[in-house]
Amino acid sequence: MNKIFSTIILAALGTSMLTSCIEEVEPQSGTASLDQVAKAPGAFNNMVSALTTNISGKRTYSPNNDRVWDFGYTSFFLTRDIEGQDIVPAGNNHFSTWYNNVKYLSAGYAVTQFPWTCYYKWITDCNNVIKSAGASGYKEPEAGKMTGAGIAYTMRAMFYLDLVRMYAAKPYVVDANALTTIKADESRTLQEATHSERMTWGEAFDFILKDLDTAEKYLANYKRADKYTPDVSVVYGLKARTYLEKQDWANAEKYAKLAQQGYTMMSEAQYLSRDNGFNIPNSSWMFATQFLPTDPNIKGNDGDDSWGSVMIMEGGFDGGYASSYGGVMVIDRHLYSTIPATDFRRKCWVDFTLDGMTQEDAVNELKNYSNYPERVYKSGKENAKYGLGGLSLKFRNVAGKADVKYDAWCVSVPLMRIEEMKLIEAEAAGMQDEARGKVLLEAFAKTRDPQYTYGTHTDAYYNNSTSLFQNEVWWQRRVELWGEGFATFDIKRLNKGIIRSYAGTNHLENARWNTQELPNWMVWTFVGTEADNNGGMTQNPNPVQPDTDSDPYPF
Repeated sequence: MNKIFSTIILAALGTSMLTSCIEEVEPQSGTASLDQVAKAPGAFNNMVSALTTNISGKRTYSPNNDRVWDFGYTSFFLTRDIEGQDIVPAGNNHFSTWYNNVKYLSAGYAVTQFPWTCYYKWITDCNNVIKSAGASGYKEPEAGKMTGAGIAYTMRAMFYLDLVRMYAAKPYVVDANALTTIKADESRTLQEATHSERMTWGEAFDFILKDLDTAEKYLANYKRADKYTPDVSVVYGLKARTYLEKQDWANAEKYAKLAQQGYTMMSEAQYLSRDNGFNIPNSSWMFATQFLPTDPNIKGNDGDDSWGSVMIMEGGFDGGYASSYGGVMVIDRHLYSTIPATDFRRKCWVDFTLDGMTQEDAVNELKNYSNYPERVYKSGKENAKYGLGGLSLKFRNVAGKADVKYDAWCVSVPLMRIEEMKLIEAEAAGMQDEARGKVLLEAFAKTRDPQYTYGTHTDAYYNNSTSLFQNEVWWQRRVELWGEGFATFDIKRLNKGIIRSYAGTNHLENARWNTQELPNWMVWTFVGTEADNNGGMTQNPNPVQPDTDSDPYPF
């Protein structure tokens, strides 16, 4: 575990971690300095490219092991979403630690090391690009390196915004001075790295927004080739997220509106496409990542430690947890029950009524969801031994590749969509003027459900911390962004509890927990070696796992 602490040291010293960028220049010592990397032909551009290509499919945490959850940035979508109530990781599911074995999120366990390894490795890479661009300390980059520096600042801000929300001791709305995570920028010295104090919310916001202000300047005239690299619209989107978290409603609204320029919302046909459903960038996607045939997570272990293996259940070959090995991701039954039949998003998940049907009738009904109804039936009923109700068909295989091993999972996954920005705009506007926010929210909702009625998607249980209006926005976020990594962030931001135990629940036994306050396991602990070796570190408490299931909540 000492390698994690050394990652922070390396981030401070600027030692390159981007070994893929130094093929042309091999130092005699076998270890490349940042200067040697920078002098390699095309090295700077390779380093910049790696900032986005290395976040998916690379087994960053444990390169030589087949850990199902070690497939990069989108893996954290699932660790965060299943900590709450909206996703049930059913069957033989390797994400269960974050769901029903939260005691293993304590400081001494491997899964606690996982985010620390990945995020600070990616931050180190950003720091090295900034240093190689001659931009340390926010200095003007060298000629020809402005765009690369802008991309690095954007990515670093995205990573830190995630980290501060994961590690904050208390939500900003509860304690604006609560401690978040460590700042390890390109100027950090060895002495500073061994005595790094956690940033407060305010310090973290200042740091993130300074990175984003700088990125906005450097990317102002940048025209990207595809959506796998951030441009200024992504910078605006990250500012909108940051100001939303900060409850700076005017700026959250401003930047959410700026971020939307040039994008259009997904139509029903795009949303529910059996060929291109959430697997390839479209008009609404602002930023994305992709899994490639050359990725270690696709080439090794039959591709089973990959997003596609975990989230896509229509594969026609022997492989994949969702399709063959009995690990499925399912929507919370109560959340599903609150989605009207007139809302087309309801069709992303299998109706719970199918569980009461014969196999023949159920397979026939599954034809309304999938071109492979027998496969879906087998995945849920036989392989996972779960059932059919709530099975997710939001994410699809590569078009035409469902029967092609590995190729089926070389998909893209959205990191930012215009729909998120529209909901930020609505919430931020409504927190200034509820009537104005309500108009925006209704306009959004009616693109999904023409018969949408304001005020019908909120439960009194949650009104202890937010208004009906904010609850209504939250419901839209829960449905619209399901599986895209926002659940824990929203629960923490709004200072919510969770409800897993209720009549007819599909949550698993020994995980049917209800909390009226923020669940303690959503405040992530730091890996033990960082706390042990960093003299400035203060640790978050280890999570306490509930002893028993909660009494059913009466919705």
